Amino acid sequence: MAKGKPHMNIVFIGHVDHGKSTTVGRLLYDTGAIDEQTMRKLRETAKELGKVGFEFAFVMDNLKEERERGVTIDLSHKRFETQKYYFTIIDAPGHKDFIKNMITGAAQADAGILVVSANPGDGVQAQTKEHIFLARTLGVNQMIVYVNKMDMAKYEEKRFNEVKEEVSKQLKLVGYKIEEVHFVAGAAFPGDNVAKKTDNMPWYKGHTLLETLDMFKEPQKPTQLPLRLPIQDVYNITGIGVVPVGKVVRRQRSDWRSKDHRNAP
Repeated sequence: MAKGKPHMNIVFIGHVDHGKSTTVGRLLYDTGAIDEQTMRKLRETAKELGKVGFEFAFVMDNLKEERERGVTIDLSHKRFETQKYYFTIIDAPGHKDFIKNMITGAAQADAGILVVSANPGDGVQAQTKEHIFLARTLGVNQMIVYVNKMDMAKYEEKRFNEVKEEVSKQLKLVGYKIEEVHFVAGAAFPGDNVAKKTDNMPWYKGHTLLETLDMFKEPQKPTQLPLRLPIQDVYNITGIGVVPVGKVVRRQRSDWRSKDHRNAP
């Protein structure tokens, strides 16, 4: 762990093809966490597979099948530091077939980055809604919304506001306080407002995604609460026996649940 910096787990969530892995890859590249030589190799791999433009996604998508199909299947983790925090980035799949892996990733997270495409015709989709609900249910109470692919919406403020309004409605439904949610306008592939400010959206007066990460509040460690271990999976290992796997937590369930549910064992 980075000395002197608090640690947080952050999960990138959202509908398939809205650019989660590309956003993570661009963030790591623009901050120097991924060097030019590594990125050059990833560009060559993407070209060989007929996936030109997927090089940033390949930073996190390491499985052969992920790269060939162009979708995230399993969770991947990367260490990342900002001026304030030492983060563990969790890149979760957006495809509905791999929702179990998304749940596992969200269960490990202290905060989330919801990536939503501004491309006309995209916006709030099925997995956008499901991921919002699951994130809140699993205790991801802090959220950044990165409105991605603004380049495909001609960087128009109107489109950003439309997506912001759509997403806000969904967040409110599950109990998020919109005034505490940060919305960032950007485009991950060309690098708009990921780690560097863009000149393509003079109307946008907010922060980059990198700057917004440091606006997260350090999660409290409620050690006074009863120990809880949500079970994520169970393995039967030869010579050892049945091994449950989960995240050790000491916190109450999400405060949007009813009082009776929160007090349930």
